[in-house]
Amino acid sequence: MSWEKLLKKDSDLTLPRGKEVVLQAEDKDYERGLLVKLLKNGGYEIAYWYDEHKPYPIEVLIDGKSIKKDAKKVTMKFHPKKELK
Repeated sequence: MSWEKLLKKDSDLTLPRGKEVVLQAEDKDYERGLLVKLLKNGGYEIAYWYDEHKPYPIEVLIDGKSIKKDAKKVTMKFHPKKELK
């Protein structure tokens, strides 16, 4: 699905602030997914899990460039832009 279509779609899930949510991949061969937490400051803490619901090392790419090959947690910070008038 394209980003344009996703932007027009209603949310599939609403994350509660401060609570880690376990997302599981639709996968017949492995138990895996993401641990996601909406932080108080508006950012997100994300970790990949495999077999157990705890952070599992995974390669992280940013804008297509490998940053770390064994990362366990990724934090994305929220920096809202002010509207220019």
